[in-house]
Amino acid sequence: MHEPQITSVSDPGPAPISRAYRQQLWAALAIGVVLFLVGLKFDTGRVWESFLVNYFYFLVLALGGLFLVALEHVTSATWSVVFRRLAEAAASYLPWALVFGVALLLGVRRIYPWAQAGFHFDRANKAHYFSFPFYSERTMIYLLIWAFFGLFFIFRSLRQDREGGQINRRAATGFGKLPSLNGRMAAAFMIVFAVTFTLASVDWIMSLQPDWSSSMFGVYTFAGLFEAALALMIVMSVIMRRRGWLGEIVTDRHYVDLARMLHAFCIFMVYIGFEQYFLIWYSNFPEETSFFHRRIVGGWGWVFLFLLFAKWVFPFCVLLNQKVRRNENVILTMAWLVLIAEWFDVYWLVLPVHHASFVLPNWTDVGAFLFFFALFGLTVARLLRRHSTVPIGDPKLVNSVAGRYLA
Repeated sequence: MHEPQITSVSDPGPAPISRAYRQQLWAALAIGVVLFLVGLKFDTGRVWESFLVNYFYFLVLALGGLFLVALEHVTSATWSVVFRRLAEAAASYLPWALVFGVALLLGVRRIYPWAQAGFHFDRANKAHYFSFPFYSERTMIYLLIWAFFGLFFIFRSLRQDREGGQINRRAATGFGKLPSLNGRMAAAFMIVFAVTFTLASVDWIMSLQPDWSSSMFGVYTFAGLFEAALALMIVMSVIMRRRGWLGEIVTDRHYVDLARMLHAFCIFMVYIGFEQYFLIWYSNFPEETSFFHRRIVGGWGWVFLFLLFAKWVFPFCVLLNQKVRRNENVILTMAWLVLIAEWFDVYWLVLPVHHASFVLPNWTDVGAFLFFFALFGLTVARLLRRHSTVPIGDPKLVNSVAGRYLA
């Protein structure tokens, strides 16, 4: 096969997202607010559980976008440049995550057993760590750091669109060339992200069962984050390509790249999930086995099986075939399946703590989902409506479009 002879790329421009679409999102946002307020009146505990599930889910999608952006910069990757603006659009939600992280603090005493009066920890250091002031301080630190890095990379990328690739050059020193500022900041983000996201997963999800702990939990939530982020990139790129908002930039070859990554990380996801399960099963300590006991009995086991098939079995088997990876309909279906499964994964992590038997998502979940979905959608649409749908100023874009990844 001859390498495509592409020497320049036409700017597809901003996405012409219709006013009607934005009005629908505003309507969904308003419905979500109304249902949340009604839930505070009639079912306070359940509405805060729904808030946590959907807050964490959309935060994961935004952080996944930021992680993909940082990964490209730290590795100087070329293949992902065509998708980077989509990842940046997802990351642009992070300032809103900061705002509603503050709102989440209002429901802490309704969600977490350790925050309720009369709860006693088995160790004094746990009682200090999960004191409400220290918990709140950590929450703000995580969200401020993520919002800072997200805005930094987005502003640098948009500036590159205006000024060209010279703003991201490697810095010359007496000892050779240092990585670019984006590369150095991305490396710093990777280190900080590993620590902060692990601690946030412990604080927001694992501490729902304060008597349980797992050294694998942060890796498990990260595996879900990265798999969902790849699925989101597939969904966004397919939809936008079908509407002509990406010009001739994204091709079937790029779908193969994303599908290959999704296939690889569905294997990573199930490996981490099995590793956590195996270690808990093998040690057989009651304080550890309680995690899976709560999430398998009482009908929750059906969700467990759904996650196994939706996040691993189906994507793994379907995306094995190279030709299938070029099929828009197939990879879009697999991506939607992974995104739906990621939501149920968060639901499965949160709800069994307060409900011994399986409960179907109800109107409080619908309300919280509509609110955060609309907020996420409006934020993504805002960036894509105002700026080019691809990082047109990146000098690696031409090679990314042509598939010359080693150039």
